[in-house]
Amino acid sequence: MKIDRYELVKNNIYNVYLSNGEVLTLDENVITDNELLLKKEIDTTLYNKLKSDNDIISLCNMAIKYISIRLRSIKEVRDYLSKKCDNSYYIDMAIDKLIGYKYLDDDRFTKAFINDKINLSNDGPFKIKKLLLELDFNESDIDNYLNNFDNSLWEEKLIKIVNKKKNLMNNKSYYMFITKLKSYLFNLGYDKYMIDNILSNIKYESNALEKDFNSALKKYKDDKNKLINYLLRKGYSYDEINTKLKNLVWGFFN
Repeated sequence: MKIDRYELVKNNIYNVYLSNGEVLTLDENVITDNELLLKKEIDTTLYNKLKSDNDIISLCNMAIKYISIRLRSIKEVRDYLSKKCDNSYYIDMAIDKLIGYKYLDDDRFTKAFINDKINLSNDGPFKIKKLLLELDFNESDIDNYLNNFDNSLWEEKLIKIVNKKKNLMNNKSYYMFITKLKSYLFNLGYDKYMIDNILSNIKYESNALEKDFNSALKKYKDDKNKLINYLLRKGYSYDEINTKLKNLVWGFFN
């Protein structure tokens, strides 16, 4: 097949008109990489190569758009391309090209990912590690990156989170506040002992008992046991409840 002419269709995309009436739509890189401008004819081998090269470049271009939104790991890009193409060989070739072009770099991605999580989220080290493991990163590599950060950094993040939550959760008993906060911080990926240490030094003031006691009194004014059980479920101690009962209502627990 002879090449009759080239026609620019859009940026970097050309139609290549062949003597048999067929039109190949090729990326500019495919044309230059195969030195097509120097050739007058295309044999079957080159024809097949042009089509496969173009499919691979198309995958690269799709991936580059995907990466342009934010940095991506190799696994993320592979999963993305697998939804666009069922040819694993083409995907592998596209991934190799993207690595060669420096569009993909898992080392750079890991550092950026951890820094973003530290600076832009409340996530702790264990959650960050879990997220990276889900992206197929090596556990020892993740640990090496995370070990670059001193415990004081995580402690500072914890204190900020606790202080913010303390203001938002001051309508709960101390017990409920601590219980819910421990669960929240643990799910964020912080060390249990570090959480306990930070919370052991926290000062928590709340008017929740007064509010909950008045609410319980309206509901159970004729049933002391139900009133007490209601407040116990709210996380108040017997001593706290007994004090309120003595001072405001009856003289129980003498």
